[in-house]
Amino acid sequence: MRVFLVDDEELALDVLERMLNRIENVQIVGKYMDSQKAFDDLRTESIDVVFLDLEMGGLNGLEFARRLLHKEEAPEVIFVTAYAQYAVEAFEVDALDYLLKPITISRLEKSIQKVEEKLKIKKIARTQIAEGKTNIYIHSLKEFQVFKGDKMSAPPMRWRTKKVKEMFCYLWLNNEKPVNKYRILEELWADAPLDKSTVLLHTTVYQLRKAIKELGYEEGLQYMNDQYILTLPMKSDLEELRTLLREPEPTPEQMSRLLTIYEGDLLEHDEYDWCIYDRQHLRNAYLNYLEKYIDKNLNTLKSEIMESCLQKLLRLDVYNEKYVFLLMEYYADNGNGKGVIKVYQYYSKVLREELGLKPSSKVIEIYNRFLKRE
Repeated sequence: MRVFLVDDEELALDVLERMLNRIENVQIVGKYMDSQKAFDDLRTESIDVVFLDLEMGGLNGLEFARRLLHKEEAPEVIFVTAYAQYAVEAFEVDALDYLLKPITISRLEKSIQKVEEKLKIKKIARTQIAEGKTNIYIHSLKEFQVFKGDKMSAPPMRWRTKKVKEMFCYLWLNNEKPVNKYRILEELWADAPLDKSTVLLHTTVYQLRKAIKELGYEEGLQYMNDQYILTLPMKSDLEELRTLLREPEPTPEQMSRLLTIYEGDLLEHDEYDWCIYDRQHLRNAYLNYLEKYIDKNLNTLKSEIMESCLQKLLRLDVYNEKYVFLLMEYYADNGNGKGVIKVYQYYSKVLREELGLKPSSKVIEIYNRFLKRE
C-alpha cells in the first residue's frame, strides 16, 4: 500500500510516520508540509491513500480532497485532524475515514484495514472491466432502476422481492463502502426480532447474489469481516449530478444537463426511512446550487436556462414565496406579462386546491403592482 502523508506540522507528520511504520505492507512514498506540492506530485506517483490534515495554509484538506473527486484513479483520502466538526464535510468529499488526534495504533490499523478492503474491491472492478464486463447504469432520481449497460437502452433489472431491491439500493448508496450486517438488520428489518431478521437477511442476500449473477457478475456482492459491499462497475445519474454540483462556474451545457437530470428526488418512489436524510440533503444541495447560480447571473444573463432554473425552483418548492417573486420579477423585467399572470394563477391554484389558502398580501401586492405597470 503506497501512502502520502500531508500535514503542515512537522511533528504530526513524524508521529504518523512512526505509527504507520509499525503496520505491515504500508510504504510511505512521500511526506509533505506543502499540500499543493503533494497534490502536484500525484500526477506522477501511483498512490493508494493520502493521510490528510484538514486545516492547513494554502490548499486545505477539504479543497485537496474536493479536487481529487475530478481525477480518475484518485487515491483514497483519510483525514487526520484535531477537529470533530468537519466530519460531515469530510464524507461529502468521499473521505474513506476520519481520524481524530491523538491517534491510537488500534484506530490507525482499522483505517488501514478499510483501505485494504477498498483496494480489493477496486481490483475486482478493474478485473471485471478488463474481462469486458459492461457497466451497470443506475437511475435513481425519482424512480430507481438498474440497467445493464451505460445507457438506459435495455429493459431494467427485475427484482424478485421488494427487499432485494431495497438492499441493492442501500448498499449502492453507501458509496462503495462495506456495510456491517448488523447495521443492515437495523435499517432494513428494524421491527423484526434478531433471529427472524437474520434469516430474512440471508434469504435476501441469496436472491440478490442470484440476480447479480444473472447480469453476468459472479462476484458482484462481496462479504468480508461481517460486512457486505457491491463490487460492480457502476455509473449513475446520482454520480453525474454530484459531479455537476461541484462545478463552480458551470457552462450553459452543464446547466442544461443539471436541469434535465434532476427528474425528481432521490428514490422518490420508494419510501425508505433510511434514505430520508440523503434525499433531503441532495434536494437542498440542488436548490442551493440553483439559487446561487441565479443570484450570480440574474442581472447579466437573460436566457432560456435562467428561465428554466427559476421554473425548476418553483416546481420543486411550490410554496416558497421567494421563488414565486423571482420568477414573476424575471418575467416582468423581460416584458412577459403573460408569464407573470401564469405564475400568479398557478401559485394561487396550488394554494387553494392543496391547502385551502390564498396568496399572501405581499404576493398580491406585487402582482397588482405589475398589473398597474401594464
